[in-house]
Amino acid sequence: LIVAGEVLVAMFGDHTNGEDRDVEDVLSSYDEPAFRTFIILMTLYLVQLGIFIWVCPETSLLRKVAWGSIGGSITGFQNFLKDALTIYAATTKSQNSLSSGSASPTGLPATLFLFMALAMLTAFVGLLCLAACMKRYDVTYSAAMFVVSFVISASLMSSVHYHTFDHLEGVSNYVMYPLGLMTLILGAFILVKPKAGAGGFLSEANGGEDDRDALDGDPPCMDLNVSSGARDGGYRERLLNDV
Repeated sequence: LIVAGEVLVAMFGDHTNGEDRDVEDVLSSYDEPAFRTFIILMTLYLVQLGIFIWVCPETSLLRKVAWGSIGGSITGFQNFLKDALTIYAATTKSQNSLSSGSASPTGLPATLFLFMALAMLTAFVGLLCLAACMKRYDVTYSAAMFVVSFVISASLMSSVHYHTFDHLEGVSNYVMYPLGLMTLILGAFILVKPKAGAGGFLSEANGGEDDRDALDGDPPCMDLNVSSGARDGGYRERLLNDV
């Protein structure tokens, strides 16, 4: 589902590059009330994820979801990278037109380096959060949740900052693009949701059969912070000790 959602978003999303914008247009877009509201809401959302990571216990599902989502949500601020490329292209075009005339070309604006620094910072912090998540949870879960949160965060940013839905062409794009986002969310929900049966959490490694803990009388409980390989090793060790 996650891969299918990514394909739908890539195929039916907006891919305009904003080559007709100049530096003033890029800077004025950050003064829009809608985008400033989005920045505030995303900041509060990231703070909430940090609170979940800080206060929730190790086995909490909220903490697992927070670790999986925070890296991609931070990296989803791709507006800094795209706007830096737009400023560079607009400045280069302006310099070429000035060099052909009598005026002397000016240097690169300081906002270009600011946006480049912010783009590198968001990408680096997001990858650090992904690495921290991989140290605590399964790699497959960490990578999949990073991709889901990244695509959703970038799509929300694009819809507010670049007005994505104004550039969609045809009914199919208006239908399939949101469908791809919903497919991503559904895939993330299935990935995060723990498998439970009549006795509690079920192990992912034994096909849903909760017979491991029954051998030594322990309650059927799964530690969300322990990967399936680690649980397999602990189970084999208990069997050897019993023998």
